[in-house]
Amino acid sequence: MKKKWLMTGGAVGISGVIMLATGLTAFAGTSGYDDYKAALKNTQGLESVTAQVSAVLKDNGNLLSQAQGSLKANLQNEAVSGTVKISGTKGTESLSLYNQTDGAVLKSDASDIYYVMQDKSEQKDKNSKSKDATWINNEAETVIDALVGNLQNEVTSTTASDGSKHISLQLESAQIPTVVQALVPIAFKHASAVEEKQTENKQTDPQELFHQSLFDFKDLSLTEGVQIQSVSLNADINAANELESQQLIVTITGKDASGTTHTLTSNLDVQLSGFNGTTPDSIDLTGKQVKPLPMHHGDRFHE
Repeated sequence: MKKKWLMTGGAVGISGVIMLATGLTAFAGTSGYDDYKAALKNTQGLESVTAQVSAVLKDNGNLLSQAQGSLKANLQNEAVSGTVKISGTKGTESLSLYNQTDGAVLKSDASDIYYVMQDKSEQKDKNSKSKDATWINNEAETVIDALVGNLQNEVTSTTASDGSKHISLQLESAQIPTVVQALVPIAFKHASAVEEKQTENKQTDPQELFHQSLFDFKDLSLTEGVQIQSVSLNADINAANELESQQLIVTITGKDASGTTHTLTSNLDVQLSGFNGTTPDSIDLTGKQVKPLPMHHGDRFHE
C-alpha cells in the first residue's frame, strides 16, 4: 500500500508500520513459517492495533541511535496517532504524529508548529488498497520464497498448551543467501549517498526537520567485506493467532575506508496489543500555528 507515514526518521505505510515491524523476516515452506505467516496475515487484517516499538543501533557496542515509538492504528481507515522519540549522537528529537481525514499532521516537541501534509493521490491509494494487499500476500511472497530457498528448514514453531506459539529463527553468515549478502554493501552505499544529500540541503526546507539523521551515517560507510553475520528472530503468537511480540536482531560486519573493523548490531523489538479495540487519537488544529508540508513524490515521505 502506498500511504506513507513517518517513523524513526523514515516513512512507511500505516498498515506497513505493522508489516514492517512484524514482517521483516518472512521465510517459506515449513510449518514454522506457515504458522508465522498465518499470524502475520491475521494481524494485518485486524481493524485496529496498538504498537510499542523500540529500535537500537550499535557500532562495536557503542550506541549510535535509538528510537522508541508508541502508535495507535486503525488499519481499516488508515487513521493513526502516536509519538516517536529518536536519539543519536547528534541529539534527541521527539515527534507527535497523526493521520486523519484532513491530512497527516507532524509536530516536533521543539516547536509549536503543526506541519500538515496532504496528497491528492490518497483517494486513489485507498481505492487500490485491496489490490495492494493482494500483491503483498502473493507476489512479494513468491519473491521472498525464491530468495530464501532451503532456509525454510530453519524456522521452528513451538505450541503451548493454551494454543499460543513461539516462532524462532537463528541464522549465521554461511546460511544467508548469497544474493541477500550481495545487497548489503549496496544498501550502505545508498545510505551514504542519502546522508551526503541531506548534509548539502541542511534545513532549507521545513521538511528537512523530519529528514535529519541523528547520527552521521557517513562515519559508518563500510566499504570492504560487508556482510550479515547473524540474524535472530523470536516471535510470540497468541491463541487467537495474532502476533503479540517480536524481536529481530541483525549483526553486520565490515571495514571502513581506513581499514577499521565495525560490528553493527540492530535490534528491533515490537509489542502489539489492543487488537480490534484501539482508537487512534485526533488533533484539533483550530487556533494552532499550522504550516503545509508538501508531499514530494519520490522522497522519503512518498513512494
